[in-house]
Amino acid sequence: MVRVTNRPMIGCYQGVRVTVDVEPAAESSLAVADDFIDARGPHVEFLREDLANQEWVAELTAGALKGARHTLAHEEYRTGPLRVVLVKHYLHVVDSGWGAMQAATSRAIREAIGRLPHRMVTEWVTFTETGPVVRLTNPVSDDGWSEAAVSIEVAPAAARRVTLADDFANATPAPRLSTAESAAIAGITLAAAHKALDEHEARVGPLHVKLLGHASGDIHPRSVDLQYEFAVGAAVRMAVEQLEFALAE
Repeated sequence: MVRVTNRPMIGCYQGVRVTVDVEPAAESSLAVADDFIDARGPHVEFLREDLANQEWVAELTAGALKGARHTLAHEEYRTGPLRVVLVKHYLHVVDSGWGAMQAATSRAIREAIGRLPHRMVTEWVTFTETGPVVRLTNPVSDDGWSEAAVSIEVAPAAARRVTLADDFANATPAPRLSTAESAAIAGITLAAAHKALDEHEARVGPLHVKLLGHASGDIHPRSVDLQYEFAVGAAVRMAVEQLEFALAE
C-alpha cells in the first residue's frame, strides 16, 4: 500500500492537498474516509463554519470522487485492480473548491500508481514470429472529459510507419459533426500518431502504428482536434509501455 499526498499545483489550486491510500486488490474499489474533509491551521475556527455546511462538503467530496474515477479509468490498467481510499483533505481558506479537489485527487492517485509495480496487460499483447504486437483502445471515462476512442495496433518496425486500416473511416458519425468534420478525423489522427511517436518512440525504437478504428461519442466540433490528439497520444503511450514489457520477455 502507498499513501500519497498530491504535489503542489499551480495557480489558484496550489494550497489544496489530498491524501490517498492506494493498494493492489482482488477487485477495484473506491471509498471515502469518514473524516475525509477536515479543518486545521491558523484559520481553523473560520473553516469549522465551512465544515458545518454539509452541502459544500458533499460538493468537495463529489469533486474528489470525479477526479479519482477519471484517473482510475485512464491509469488503473498499469497495475490491475486497486483499492483506493480518499483519506484526508484539510480545508484551505482560499483554494478548497470542487475543481481543486478534482485536480488534486487525480494527481495524488496518478502519483500513487506511479509508485506501484506496473504490469504487462497480456490481453493486449500477441507474440508473433516477427515480434510482439499490441492492440488496444485508449480509455474513455464517463465523466464528460473525453469522448474520442481510437483503436490501434503497434509493432516494432525497420522504420516508422503510420497507416490507416481500410475501414478506419467506417465509424458511426458523431451526431454533432458535419460530414466534412467527420472526414477530417483521419488526417487528425495520422498527425496525432506522428506527434505521439516523436515523444515516445525512442523508448523502444521504430514502430508501425496502424489506426484500426475510432468512435467519436457525442464530441463537439470545436474539440475534435484536441480530443483525437489526446486519444491517439494516450493509446500510443500505452502501447509503447506494453511493448517495453513484451520486448523484455
